[in-house]
Amino acid sequence: MQLKSILLAVALSASASAYSIKGYTEKDCKGSGEDNQGSGAQECKTLTSSSYKSLKASPGDYVLTAYTGSCSESSGVYNPTEGYALQPGKCVNGDFGGYEAQFIPISKRDNITHPIDEELIAAYYAEFPEELDELK
Repeated sequence: MQLKSILLAVALSASASAYSIKGYTEKDCKGSGEDNQGSGAQECKTLTSSSYKSLKASPGDYVLTAYTGSCSESSGVYNPTEGYALQPGKCVNGDFGGYEAQFIPISKRDNITHPIDEELIAAYYAEFPEELDELK
């Protein structure tokens, strides 16, 4: 069973869509922007330009975080002063220097439906039979 889960996670991570971060040299995402595209998880990635004043992203299947501090790609060490989660199509203002992209597999997302505990429900209606009558 674990092997199936591992293979599924690998397949999903390979099929994850690419992301794009558009950097603007003016606030409020005005003017022409430069694309920073990628696919796959990235840690401590430097943006194409260090003069961006605003960013707009299309994260695809990734969680993108932009940092205003410096990032050393060779050492993989962040020295960020502030991080911003980049939401799809929303403009974020700031002096950005780096970013990271994280892929969250479906199995780790907390939007799955949990099974109903039938014994707990039966015990509840045994204690409060009037609630059951209201459902009828």
